[in-house]
Amino acid sequence: MISRRALCLFALLLPALAAGAEEGRKPLTLEERIARLERLLENQGEIISRLDAMQRELQRLQGGIEEQGHSLGELKQGQLNALRDFDRRLSEIEKKLAASPPPVSGVEPGSLPETADSQPDSGGAPPPGPAPPAPAAKPGAKPAAASAEEETAYSQAFALLKEAHYDKAIAAFQDYLNRYPNGANADKAQYWLGETYYVTRRFKESLQAFQTVLERYPGSAKRPDAALKIGFVHYETGAWNEARNALNAVIKNYPDTPVAKLADSRLQRMKKEGH
Repeated sequence: MISRRALCLFALLLPALAAGAEEGRKPLTLEERIARLERLLENQGEIISRLDAMQRELQRLQGGIEEQGHSLGELKQGQLNALRDFDRRLSEIEKKLAASPPPVSGVEPGSLPETADSQPDSGGAPPPGPAPPAPAAKPGAKPAAASAEEETAYSQAFALLKEAHYDKAIAAFQDYLNRYPNGANADKAQYWLGETYYVTRRFKESLQAFQTVLERYPGSAKRPDAALKIGFVHYETGAWNEARNALNAVIKNYPDTPVAKLADSRLQRMKKEGH
């Protein structure tokens, strides 16, 4: 096999041979040809050196390309593994969600009533239109046992909320509170009335409803949720000082509870937002 240097030398001599052929009408003397070859040979070392340098640079570039290709392969494999892991975890979450009951639209997670909320709707839609405010219940009054009629009225109102019939749910909760101001589910009806207003962004009415839970029902299990939602309402209306005070009060009054964690999370959010 002809070496690269022999090919380079032939390439260098070719112009000289061609020049001699072109000057056939005036042939060069032996001394002139030798002088021309000597000049060409003087440049041979430099040209070969340049070719060697180019070859080394090409090898270096090829090595870099191979290294980058290897790194790219590792990156692609890592991304593929991450996507597979994400798909696996997403499938697990979807299975858990499919096995759990659907949440009430627009309601904060974990704030479902304790009793009677999942009872089936026994028919009878609540009267249309808003009802007048419920009369104040005597503070500290012990609620009487719920009658079947009262349970039905509460269940119907909550069913309307779950179905996102918010205006009808508001009317139904108000009607329940008018008829059963000291009922067994009055505190929860008052709380869910506030939630319904909150979902529909009627924040003034929502704030009043949540405050009523704190004022009328001192023994209610919904007080922590109502106190938290008061802070959320102030946040939504841009009353930053009121929101901060209400959320800090939740952390102080209900330490190490889910509502305290939610209050702290909202305070951190406010801090990041510059409020």
